[in-house]
Amino acid sequence: MSTPLKILHIANKPPFPPMDGGAIGVNNVSQGLIDCGHYVKLISINTHKHYVDIQSLPKDYKQRTGIEFGFIDTRLKPWKAFLNLFSSQSYLMERFFESSFAALLRKTLENQQFDIVIVESIFLKDYLPVLRKHTKAKIILRAPNMEYLIWKRLADEERNYFKKWYLRLLANRLEREEFDAVNSFDAFFTVTEKDRLLLRAFSTEKPSACIPTGLDITKENHLPQVEILPKETPTIFHLGALDWMPNQEGLQWFLKEVWPEFPKSKFFIAGRRPPREIFRWQSENVIVEGEVDDAAAFLLKHDIMVVPLFSGSGMRVKIIEGMMLGKAIISTSIGAEGLAVIPGEDILIADDAQGFITHIRNLLNDNNLLISIASKAKVNTAKNYSNTHIAKNLETFLFEVLER
Repeated sequence: MSTPLKILHIANKPPFPPMDGGAIGVNNVSQGLIDCGHYVKLISINTHKHYVDIQSLPKDYKQRTGIEFGFIDTRLKPWKAFLNLFSSQSYLMERFFESSFAALLRKTLENQQFDIVIVESIFLKDYLPVLRKHTKAKIILRAPNMEYLIWKRLADEERNYFKKWYLRLLANRLEREEFDAVNSFDAFFTVTEKDRLLLRAFSTEKPSACIPTGLDITKENHLPQVEILPKETPTIFHLGALDWMPNQEGLQWFLKEVWPEFPKSKFFIAGRRPPREIFRWQSENVIVEGEVDDAAAFLLKHDIMVVPLFSGSGMRVKIIEGMMLGKAIISTSIGAEGLAVIPGEDILIADDAQGFITHIRNLLNDNNLLISIASKAKVNTAKNYSNTHIAKNLETFLFEVLER
């Protein structure tokens, strides 16, 4: 192996415990690089929404990463949002800057030298001046989503005129800042090729790569070995952060437009902080479990995963987790965006209610189809999403950046 790198990894949310796609992505980048033999120091923003008590983290994790938290109140504040209307800056970006967090970064850089700084999310771009002043390291952006696309798609789906106008305003400002900011980094990598090409159009001189989120496929070896053999009556489920607006909207749509066609089936819903609107659907055949302690155990109990996502960007890690554990998955095109999948073979795609209804009926009535989709999905994840393999690709990219 080449000389081990010293890497500072700055996260916009706690990466551990890896309970959602964003946390899994950050965690697997840092753990993959550590497993490759590199030194990684983690500094993360802590927020009300994703609060983690550092004392609750496993001792070996804290030792491996040297993790430190800096708290920032990123909650949306109506008065500040209103005042921001008279600014040209993005309010979504403004929420993530705090002088105390900048001071934590400065102190770290004054006490340690690094070869690489990986910055998670364009939302942390306002810390670049501090980083530039206190380190000569290459500063690399990891862009897990094209943030403006999430808000643009939410605006497209919104029917309320004022909300639509406001969401479009947020999206347009965010788009401008997102593309302007990428040129301030020395390099960037995304989790989908589509996002890489979008950013590449505005930063043609910057080294770039597509490094998808990997999964620890050895995790499956520590779980109960369950054959891909559905129950007599397969169950349908949704797993995802329920405090994320695109998931909320997609799930509400599914419950209204699709689920009434299946009165004899059961639909299980799991995810962090479900809103009241979701609990109102609780019934004999809609079971809202909320946040579950063990996502893998929840996945293993059920058969057909639905991902009715009509906005958002980046890569849906929960789909890859479901595939790894042998689940048959029905997703919209946006939900499956950027994934190395073959529709009709290892995943089913539907973009309207009738498509979801047809796919669910086919899976409920044809065990051979369900087993085939799930089995091919499992093979796909082992081939394309092993974190060991993906970390090696990231390592190669980091050395290429240093050599430029």
